[in-house]
Amino acid sequence: MTNQLRLTRKNATPLQILGCAILALSLHTSIAVANDKPNIIVIFTDDQGYNDLGCFGSQTIKTPHLDQMAAEGLRLTSFYAQPVCGVSRAALMTGCYPIRVAEPDNVKHLHTVPHPQEWTMAEMLKEAGYATALIGKWHLCQRDRKAPTGFRVATMPNAQGFDYFYGTPQFNGLTTFVNQSRFRSPILRNEEVVVHQVQDWDAITGDYTREAIDWIEKHHRQPFFLYLAHNMPHIPVGASKDFKDKSKNGPYGDTIEEIDWSCGQIFAKLKSLGLDENTLVVFTSDNGPWIEKQIPRNHSGTADPLRGWKMSAWDGGSRVPCIVRWPGKIRPGRESDEILTTMDLLPTFAAFAKTKTPKELILDGFDASEFLLGKTDKSPRDEYFYYCGCLLTGVRVGEWKLVLPREKNPPGTGWWGRMIEAVEKTQLFNLDKDPGETNDIARQHPDVVKRLMQRIQHAREDLGDINQSGRGARFFDEGPRRLEASRRSNKNRKVVYDNAKPVGNYRFTFEKEDWHGWKVVEGSLPDALTDRDTLPNFKSQPFNKQGDWFLFTGNRKTQMRGDDSQVGIIESPTFVLKGPKVSFLIGGGSGNSTYVALYDSDGKQLRKASGSNGPAMRRVVWNMNYSIGKRVKLRIVDQSTGGWGHVTFDDFSCQTDD
Repeated sequence: MTNQLRLTRKNATPLQILGCAILALSLHTSIAVANDKPNIIVIFTDDQGYNDLGCFGSQTIKTPHLDQMAAEGLRLTSFYAQPVCGVSRAALMTGCYPIRVAEPDNVKHLHTVPHPQEWTMAEMLKEAGYATALIGKWHLCQRDRKAPTGFRVATMPNAQGFDYFYGTPQFNGLTTFVNQSRFRSPILRNEEVVVHQVQDWDAITGDYTREAIDWIEKHHRQPFFLYLAHNMPHIPVGASKDFKDKSKNGPYGDTIEEIDWSCGQIFAKLKSLGLDENTLVVFTSDNGPWIEKQIPRNHSGTADPLRGWKMSAWDGGSRVPCIVRWPGKIRPGRESDEILTTMDLLPTFAAFAKTKTPKELILDGFDASEFLLGKTDKSPRDEYFYYCGCLLTGVRVGEWKLVLPREKNPPGTGWWGRMIEAVEKTQLFNLDKDPGETNDIARQHPDVVKRLMQRIQHAREDLGDINQSGRGARFFDEGPRRLEASRRSNKNRKVVYDNAKPVGNYRFTFEKEDWHGWKVVEGSLPDALTDRDTLPNFKSQPFNKQGDWFLFTGNRKTQMRGDDSQVGIIESPTFVLKGPKVSFLIGGGSGNSTYVALYDSDGKQLRKASGSNGPAMRRVVWNMNYSIGKRVKLRIVDQSTGGWGHVTFDDFSCQTDD
């Protein structure tokens, strides 16, 4: 039995009584301050289509918890994110169009990498006294092979305002099934790798749900911000045994129904802790569904009645389902078609958290707190600019959407350009009457076109476009803005074999599927010898190869697109140089991890060449006067898993007696 000192009015001194009163007042004040700031939860799904909730029209996916969330809160039917994963998360975290956001070395990445000096939603709420956690997908980081996790520490969640991180640094995959690619995502807990390679994704939603509930339990006595960013339903999809094969919409539907269950678990935990009426919950998606011919239809969603899909410039790419719930604050059963975006959440959360954003910081988001609370029916936002990377493709103002002319697969849009269709002339749509963007009425409304073009011009001057930097865009490093993807148009540039004359009698042409004695000496590249005719992601162009067959370290027979996650070394037979020149074609990556090199018998590297970060192969001719008579061999080295992480090689010739 422990001895306890009990203070009562009989044995307490006046000073002790005063002390207890002060303590009680202090506790009451701290609790009141905590309750004055709502907890904030953002549930962010990956590649979920506009139609893929019961309350947004799905007839094949059951989402009772999210339908109940909509019945108890606000359903937003004109809510916009961005067309692709990384840029969408950047807009959410910074409250800005990604084209405005500063990036390391002033390189505008296809998946935005916010500069470490950028200010995030998590940093704002942490400074306001919130506990902060990201559970799920980050995808705003920069690769760094020297870092323990493989990613630059300054660009990871713990350096960007999150006290706690559990999840994937980037995406979960690029193929329908995990075994179609060598890529395997790790799972991190803060800065520690806890799972090096995820082999299947069936357990991920349940795993994140348990992590989220546990974290809420540990931090419910102070204001908290939980960013629950599900990897699902991005391919490769997965669902636990309780949900697998249960949906009428196949594997994709299974993942959504498990996410719905997860939301139900979160709401139940909030209620059990007495936090329900002091917690603002936002549910939305990062972009539209990934619909492409190599993906079975029951592995991706639908954006009906909208036109388009993930990576497209139509509304189906960036207009997403959104539900906002805050019992006692947001009127239940409310619905609005007012325009709002993920960028507006940061300043809105600032208002609810009773904190301020830096005066010198330019935001594209608006404080929508009064709109969400129903104090006004008008959103503070009346426009949304459609950007595909740095390419401005249109603007919506009210019910009107203006679409700018563009070519198919526009230069500078990289791998996502393949999903962008050509538009020959300026088009205008009334989205209230024509959400599918099928009836161009630009000729009937020249005044509207003129008015919206003025907005376009302002955006180009302030934010920028594919061919110009905006005056309001942020750059923290020296040098000009650069695009990760080249702006050189491939539309009119023919990529054909150069018919170069061989420089000797010894050739590697790989015709008739002949390896000519080449061997894979490191890694696994069984499909490197290929006769594919078109370039991955540049399907309108043939390879500028000699004949039919050539070497391509990114080739996989099981998938149409290249696989830059593959690594390995391919080595030629040894031969003796008898002539002054060596000639060959090389393409792919230009970095130090993707190259072709010539070595002598002692292993000394004599010459080295790389591609040009482009789809076409270039002709390389080496002067080898000082190496005549040496026994040599070639090595194709691919140690890169990033963009342009492959080598293409063909049409080698030199003079030898072998």
